[in-house]
Amino acid sequence: MMNTETKRPTSTLIAVACGWLFSAVDIILLILFQTEIAEALSVEPQSVKIAIGVGLLGSAAGGLGFAPLGDKFGRVRALGWAIILYSVATAGMAFSDGITSLMLLRFLAGVGTGGEWSIGFALLTEVWSPKTRGAMGGLVAAMFNIGTFLAIGLYHSPLGWRWAFGVMFLPALGVVILRRFVPESPVWLEFDRARRENRLTPDMVAAVERAPLLQVFRGTVSRLTSKVILLFAVMNFGFYSFSTIFIEYLQAGPSTGGLGLSKEAQLPFHLALNLSGLVSVFLAGLLSDRFGRRRTFSSFCLFGASGFLALFYVMGSASETGGHSALVIVFSMCCIGFGINGVMGILVPELYPTHLRSTGPGVCQNLGKGIGGMAGPPIAGALVVTLGYKMVLVFPGILFLLLARLIWTLPEVGGREVKAFEDGEYLTDR
Repeated sequence: MMNTETKRPTSTLIAVACGWLFSAVDIILLILFQTEIAEALSVEPQSVKIAIGVGLLGSAAGGLGFAPLGDKFGRVRALGWAIILYSVATAGMAFSDGITSLMLLRFLAGVGTGGEWSIGFALLTEVWSPKTRGAMGGLVAAMFNIGTFLAIGLYHSPLGWRWAFGVMFLPALGVVILRRFVPESPVWLEFDRARRENRLTPDMVAAVERAPLLQVFRGTVSRLTSKVILLFAVMNFGFYSFSTIFIEYLQAGPSTGGLGLSKEAQLPFHLALNLSGLVSVFLAGLLSDRFGRRRTFSSFCLFGASGFLALFYVMGSASETGGHSALVIVFSMCCIGFGINGVMGILVPELYPTHLRSTGPGVCQNLGKGIGGMAGPPIAGALVVTLGYKMVLVFPGILFLLLARLIWTLPEVGGREVKAFEDGEYLTDR
């Protein structure tokens, strides 16, 4: 029989992984169906790109609003609330009768996904062994790609976009199971028990009494928060601008510079994106346990940058000859660079103390995603008109070089033991 100590992290891992999987479906469905939705709602495709950005703005709101709930009321309870919100809002998009209702529901869904990321990884960080925490973080990050496979399946199914969104009501039902079988983090419970019994030190009492959103922008933590927000903003600008425009490039006709591929012809690219992403995020998390978070992150950035350099040379020949095999291979190289997401999920919670372990990552990841993700699709879409697909699609390669440098501004704290009470001295460990 499985003992309690084994059961606890396993059930937690499954819960966090499923939450991340379904949040990916929520995000990717809108990207894949952008052309069909624009036609159904009689709007320009650029309006749907803006809706994608609005959802990412909602993620920023989720990081600001939901993440502190994970620190105040517990990781498991707040995680359930976040899953219910993005499930119901995404299902509601099936009934959208115009771009306004679509954007409103996309914003609300974004709030849920924004809260889910930080709360889930904070929970995983506190229950899993430090020796293999990076690998498990990479495994959870890989659920985004599994979720994307599910979204691709819905996209290629006969359901259509409305039924595909409607299916997303199902994760809300899973919250009942989540609350019943997943125990709360023992680290958070120890801290909360001390808080309720007035056993905290005067300095800690003063810190806890401040609003968590204010604490992450105070003192040493403030500098840390600013650096991580910048890192996430650059990451998400590159990812969302590239993924949105690449899908458009596959679908757009040759007269506008695209490949004009049917749904069936796009499938190899969708599979390449997800297979390379699935392997790379898990591998990055695994390697970060062995070689350190920063070194692994920068190595994947440099590999991704080389992929975008190759993409610059391959795109022209693919358009001229109609051969897509080389393009699929190079596209996969680019996607491997985004394996850096397999490092960030665990690294960021390791940077913050217990009373900010949900709020800090939530603020950083979601403000960064809101800034970079919201700006990426519309800016890239506008630049395509003047610069063409080739120049816009290779730009993330430059961003990868910047990211490879920015990661070294953070302290190396990967694999540390997290405790209920921490004074921040671990941040000086470089």
